[in-house]
Amino acid sequence: MLSEYSEKIGASRTAMLIGKFLHSVYFIALIVGLMVCSNLFGWELPVFYLYLLLGILIVLFDNDLKGLIPIVLCCYMTISYENNPAMNVGTSRFYDPAFLTQIIVIASAAVVLIVARLVTVIRRSEKKPLPKLVFGFGALGLAMVLGGLFSPYYSLKTVCFGLVVFASLCALYFIFYYGVNYRSLDKRYWAIVFTAIGCGLLFELLGMYIKSGMLFSGGEVIDRGVLQTGWGMYNNVGCIIAMSLAGAVYLAYTEKFGWVFTILSVVLFAGLVMTQSRSSILFGAAVYLAALVILLVKCKKSERLKHGLVLCVSLLVALILVMSLWEKFYILFYSLLARTFDGEVVNGRTEIYKQAIEHFKLNPFFGVGFYQCTAFRWGELPKDAFLPPRYHNTILQMLASCGIFGLVCYALHRFETVVLFLRRPSMTKTFIALSILPFLLTSLFECHFFSFGPALFYAVLLALAEGSEARIAKPPKKTEAVKVITGE
Repeated sequence: MLSEYSEKIGASRTAMLIGKFLHSVYFIALIVGLMVCSNLFGWELPVFYLYLLLGILIVLFDNDLKGLIPIVLCCYMTISYENNPAMNVGTSRFYDPAFLTQIIVIASAAVVLIVARLVTVIRRSEKKPLPKLVFGFGALGLAMVLGGLFSPYYSLKTVCFGLVVFASLCALYFIFYYGVNYRSLDKRYWAIVFTAIGCGLLFELLGMYIKSGMLFSGGEVIDRGVLQTGWGMYNNVGCIIAMSLAGAVYLAYTEKFGWVFTILSVVLFAGLVMTQSRSSILFGAAVYLAALVILLVKCKKSERLKHGLVLCVSLLVALILVMSLWEKFYILFYSLLARTFDGEVVNGRTEIYKQAIEHFKLNPFFGVGFYQCTAFRWGELPKDAFLPPRYHNTILQMLASCGIFGLVCYALHRFETVVLFLRRPSMTKTFIALSILPFLLTSLFECHFFSFGPALFYAVLLALAEGSEARIAKPPKKTEAVKVITGE
């Protein structure tokens, strides 16, 4: 921003070095590294201060808001298990007034900075057309605000929750649609960010196993339910790792040494399996397989052999490990295997789905709002907490909470997203769609669409997919991802 007001400042060596760092993979790695440290060691406050400082550098020295993408996504996954306010009621540092005050100040300052910079970017950039998803998002927001209307359950609380869910689904979409210059943004940026986040989650997953005692159980069977982190449980972690798989495979397609990213994608998939999230493993595996098929079909013949060799060796190693360590794997995955083969495929969700249908019948057109579900409350939150239990199915949640009106609005939003990806198809859009699919599919058995965290990833991916349509005057050379981002 400073360079827009002073050419001398923009041309200074300091400003150029800062700008180069903000555009590099080292910056993304730093953001992800801070996320992991905060999650594992409870460093939320210092990491938030550092994120704010880096955000100020982006506002002052970058020409748009793309540097904020990894920061806003990683913020969601910084919370440590010890400081999770829902699981440690009264003992979490978020109940400390001094700590909470600082968090509010940091968040408020960040909002002011983002809004101020967004205004300057919009004023100084070329005029953009109306976003393609605006009407679907508008209808979805209206449905969430009106959920429960004309029923005894309609209240200010359910309106506020609907607004928060709506904001998590679309705020970042609009911010990064208008705040990023897509003509200069390399189309591989999204893949690098999501792959880096996936790698960071592998370290957080390792921390979950160590803290839960599952890694050193000494032969004792431990339920996978103990796999908790500060921002969610194994299903949440599984969803985000599943969303990162397509990014790694996309880099395997675009980069000179793509086979390295094929290896990385295998490691990420192994991490996905270790989350023990059935829905994430099921749909993540399907999406991963589809991505690999596209990779093998579209890549050069010389690269196809390398990718195929990596995949065959990986499969062979996996089979050898499972066969030689079957007893240990069985103990580790006992609760996952037991519930998968005991006939309880939906993990106790049958009753909650019946409850959703009954609630829909009470007020078919507008539903009963967001506070009538009585199952699957996470953590130790009281019954009157702002975060309510949810029905763990997007369609049934819309019907029960927002009625037929809500389902129609959701259908409009989904129609617009399908049109977005079918219009001007490209490999970039295809792989972004494959990154979104695990979120949408797992939401048929989970509540990710109505959770504040995974929805942020959804919103960012939609903005990047729409932005990928922007024409680049001179396409970057097909080279290593590091050189693409650093500009070397």
